[in-house]
Amino acid sequence: MKYKYRKHLRRIGQKDEKTILAALKHIRDFEIFMRFAGFEKFNDYVADKYIQGMFSANLSLSYITDNIRALKDFLNWLERQRGYRSKINYNHIDYLNVSRNQRKTAKAAEYQKAYKYDQIIQTIRQMPGDTDKEKRDKAIISLQALSTLRISELRTVKMNSLVEEDGQYFIYVTPKNMSVKFAKTRHAVFIPLPDDVIASVIEWHGYLGTLGFKDSDPLFPRVDNHFARNNLLEQKIKKEEIKSNTTIRGIFKNAFESAGYGYIKPHSFRKTLARYAESQSPAFLNAVRQNLGHMSIDTTLNSYGQLSVMEQRRIISEAKIGFA
Repeated sequence: MKYKYRKHLRRIGQKDEKTILAALKHIRDFEIFMRFAGFEKFNDYVADKYIQGMFSANLSLSYITDNIRALKDFLNWLERQRGYRSKINYNHIDYLNVSRNQRKTAKAAEYQKAYKYDQIIQTIRQMPGDTDKEKRDKAIISLQALSTLRISELRTVKMNSLVEEDGQYFIYVTPKNMSVKFAKTRHAVFIPLPDDVIASVIEWHGYLGTLGFKDSDPLFPRVDNHFARNNLLEQKIKKEEIKSNTTIRGIFKNAFESAGYGYIKPHSFRKTLARYAESQSPAFLNAVRQNLGHMSIDTTLNSYGQLSVMEQRRIISEAKIGFA
């Protein structure tokens, strides 16, 4: 039945493999709790005991709500399958629930930090650029500052993804050759940052071209280190993309900590852009929404556009409110 459900999520639910595996893991947790008894043993009493057990284990509210949602979706599907229609009570599934306040607490997000543009530019300018790996790493952070890609997109961007038209550069984000969330195609237009930041990307792209890199090759390939016979460290660029997002995060961590800043995830660059856009024209904010790949401006503002406490204070203190 779990195999059939996996097929259902993929074909009917149109879920990606990562989402499917997360759902199956939650179902597995329930099976362990049930000591692998059949799903037909589920009832309202089991639902209550299962939720109490998760709270007793001090699991986070967000994990518990995700687990319950995945389990409810599965049981609602299972209740309609042959052999289970008369064995699972639809009303008992509703007992898999938490209070309204607990749901709100689970959804509450902490304030998400982000760098400011002067910090990003300073970090890029302090990065060394002598070896191939140093040039690549500098180009990676520069491109992220310019186009604010998701990390999987940044890792899988290709040579022909970088496009220049009428003097304007952009990344053509497409699921055909990149790992793109929700398979959305978009143009990630370069933000007007200083010329030397743009040059870090353009020169790296040109350098790879001299090495024989073609359109379908990765813009940020692996760089292997090895010792030659004379015991000197040599670097070799391979026409293979970086395999792990962890490697990308490590590049950002090293660069920003070396510049004297604490590490914030590369995804925060998207927040940096959204927060800057809030202070610009409505047209600019809408263009940024498209750059980020958001269908709604509400997503840009609610998820990315939170003002810092200092900005909040400044805006409120500068407001002119007249009293009679």
